[in-house]
Amino acid sequence: MSDSSSDALVPVEQQTIDFYGHPLVALRLPDGRIVAVLHWLCEGLHLTIDPQVRRIRRKRALADDLLTVRVETEGGMQSVLALTLRALPGWLYTIDDSRVAAHAQDDIVLFQRECVDVLARHFATERQTLLPAPTTLLPSESLPAQPVAPAADAPREAWRTYYRGMLAWLDDDDRWQNLTEVQLHEHEERLRDHDQQIGELHSRVESNEELSRVLAEALARLGPQTLTPAHQATVKHQATRLHELTGRAYATIYGDLNAAFHVGKYTDIAAARWPEIAAWFKTRIEAAEQRNNRR
Repeated sequence: MSDSSSDALVPVEQQTIDFYGHPLVALRLPDGRIVAVLHWLCEGLHLTIDPQVRRIRRKRALADDLLTVRVETEGGMQSVLALTLRALPGWLYTIDDSRVAAHAQDDIVLFQRECVDVLARHFATERQTLLPAPTTLLPSESLPAQPVAPAADAPREAWRTYYRGMLAWLDDDDRWQNLTEVQLHEHEERLRDHDQQIGELHSRVESNEELSRVLAEALARLGPQTLTPAHQATVKHQATRLHELTGRAYATIYGDLNAAFHVGKYTDIAAARWPEIAAWFKTRIEAAEQRNNRR
């Protein structure tokens, strides 16, 4: 399992995540990247690791994301190979489930569909848990903690979660009445870092109701969540399958998909409509397979 590279990266966090009975070891690197250890991924996929390493290194788009990292094992610290979450979908979709043993096929499909999302959600939850509580002059045991604003460059979903938490927090009228000037100033400074328009909140806030309305407007401006990177990778995989079955150009396939969902590009489709996208591809792929079988 060990790798002999002398420049192995030392993570700041190591977690073991249970993925439908398969233990996966994932790490957070000092630069914030999340990586998954290839050894445990291949065990869960019932694959031999060496051919997969060669497969990854042959792909220019994946090779730079295959890193040597230090992990804590029962036998002590070891250097192992790990793949970043950015490159993980690209590798998973190179694995053809039809070419492996029957007992491994369902696991491969499960990894391709859900592994990246599970790892990303796990570390996002861990990071929110580790954030420090805000400064407060109120008894901590009597009131819930005020939500902590994410970093200015945090993803939109993190800000959406923060604003929802603020709305729930402000529902407590007793808390609003006891809010100190120090806390209000602290809250305004955090919002100003994210959005200059939200920075005008102090002059507009005259009551709990007004602040709730402003935060609701911020949520509306963020708009609905679009397809995740894992969803986008699945779309590309399905488009490739449809191209292979029908011979239709990729531009035509993506054009039909965009038209069906009334968007300029498929990446703008709302994540909530993912079941519809899956059904769209399934209908066309099954129809193409039936036509080919009749020939």
